[in-house]
Amino acid sequence: MESLELRIFKEVAYTGSITGAAANLNYVQSNVTAHIKRLEEELGTTLFARHGKGVTLTEDGEKLLYYADAVLELLERAVSELRKASTKLKIGTTQTLAATRLPRWLADYQKQHPDVACSCVTDRQDRLISLLEKGEADCVFVEPQYLKPHLKSIFSFKEMLSILAPAGSTLEDICRYPLIVNTIETCPYRRMLQNWVLSQIHSIPALIELDTVEAISHAVALGTGISLLPTAVTAGNRKLSTFQVSGIDELTIYMVTSCNSQKKEVYQFRDVIIPSQMRNDGMKTGIYEVL
Repeated sequence: MESLELRIFKEVAYTGSITGAAANLNYVQSNVTAHIKRLEEELGTTLFARHGKGVTLTEDGEKLLYYADAVLELLERAVSELRKASTKLKIGTTQTLAATRLPRWLADYQKQHPDVACSCVTDRQDRLISLLEKGEADCVFVEPQYLKPHLKSIFSFKEMLSILAPAGSTLEDICRYPLIVNTIETCPYRRMLQNWVLSQIHSIPALIELDTVEAISHAVALGTGISLLPTAVTAGNRKLSTFQVSGIDELTIYMVTSCNSQKKEVYQFRDVIIPSQMRNDGMKTGIYEVL
């Protein structure tokens, strides 16, 4: 009996479907079926009852699931404990978060866990989820619409947002400016700003696309246009005027990991973020466990 077969068995048991388990594990269905059959032959019993809606555990299957949960949890703990200087934490995030909060979180984390090598990748949120599913990231930060049943949200926070405009601007005249946005069409800041301006003047001004938060805020400061970014970006910048408007005052961001992962570094990172958020922003934070 191998740990891979136990992991496949566990996924099928909790999913209640060989097809669903195969999709979650990124395996072909025949591969999952073969592993389950091999496990049943080795144990000399039937683990699942097949029916039209999927599969359900037999009495022996229920017994094996109890032990599989315990064995796999112990294996994860053993791997985590044995990783020392080579331990890594791979984080997936958006460009905006990487330019604002992430550097402080990493600095706080490294003070407490100097032996962990951290790496970060910035990308579109759908691609971040894909990296997590393929095991190429240990945790990612995304909006709620990107959550999936086989992933687990372990932390969330509210990101306060502000419209950025050149210094001296008034709320009444900012809609005449071009909109300065990033190059990702699915970006929530870009979408919300466009929708708000459309609701105000029933048309969309010209778009100027820039690919970094720093470039966007600098262009706004030079009078090129307006943008929508986290309020934290604007702190102390006298070349910017900021406005909070109804409907786009905040954005909920979730820290997500795999349901199959018990990597302790992910939870250590989360436990560093929570007091950092409360200390630096006084923002409402929450922890969410998805079973």
